[in-house]
Amino acid sequence: MSKVTLDKNLIAIENTWKFNSKVSKNFDSHVIKSVPHYVDIQNYVVSLSEWFLKEKTRMYDLGCSTGETINKIANLKLNNKIELIGIDQSSKMLEIAKKKNKKINNKNLKIIYDKKDLTKIKNLKNNDLVLSILTFPFLNFKQRKQLIKIIYKSLNKGGGFIFVDKIRSSNSAFEDIFNQVYFDFKLQKHLNPAQILNKSKLLRSSMNLLSANEINLQLNEIGFKKNDVFFKWFNFIGIIGIK
Repeated sequence: MSKVTLDKNLIAIENTWKFNSKVSKNFDSHVIKSVPHYVDIQNYVVSLSEWFLKEKTRMYDLGCSTGETINKIANLKLNNKIELIGIDQSSKMLEIAKKKNKKINNKNLKIIYDKKDLTKIKNLKNNDLVLSILTFPFLNFKQRKQLIKIIYKSLNKGGGFIFVDKIRSSNSAFEDIFNQVYFDFKLQKHLNPAQILNKSKLLRSSMNLLSANEINLQLNEIGFKKNDVFFKWFNFIGIIGIK
C-alpha cells in the first residue's frame, strides 16, 4: 500500500466545523481538498452568473466565506455597473475577502461585504442574482425554507438563484455507496481516516440534508417553477432556479 502524506495544515479544520480564525486562514486550501471539483463548481457558478448580471443590477453571495466567488466574478471584466454583496457571519472570513478585492480595479463594480447571520435576515434588496455555495446544509429545515422564501421575494422577474448543496440519496443503498466514494476522495486528498471520521462525527448535529427530489419540491412550493441541475457528483449537486 502506498504511503499517504498527511496535510497538517488541515488539522485545525478537521477538528472543528466552526469557522474560527484558524479555519478562515486555511479555508481556501481546505475546501478544495474537501469538496470534489470545488474549483470547477466555482467556475460553473461564475459562468452562469453572466446571464444575470445586467446593467445597474445587484447580486448577493450568501455565505460568501473568503469571497473567492465574488473575486472571480469581479475579474470577468464586465462593463455593466453591478453591486456585488457578500454576506457571512465570520469576521475573519470577511477580512480575507476584503483583502482579495483590493487588487480589483473596475469602476463599474461596487463590492460590499456584510457581517450577518443568514438565519437573522428578514429581507434582501431587489436583485437579479443570488448565489450560495454549500451554505444550506448548515441550516435547519425551517431556516432553509425561510431563507429561500426571502431569496425568491427579493429576485426581479427572470432573476436567478444558483446554489450548490450536499444531498442525501433517495435510496439507502446508494447513500452508503456515495458516502464511501466521498471518503475515498478525501483519502486521495491526503486526509487520514481519523480526520475523516472525526469531521463526520462533529457534523452530526450541524448538517441537515435533503434529497434532490425534496429540494425540487421545496423550490416549486416556494415559487421557483424553472429549475435545473447544472452539476452533480454523487452526494453534491448544483441547481439553478429562475423566477
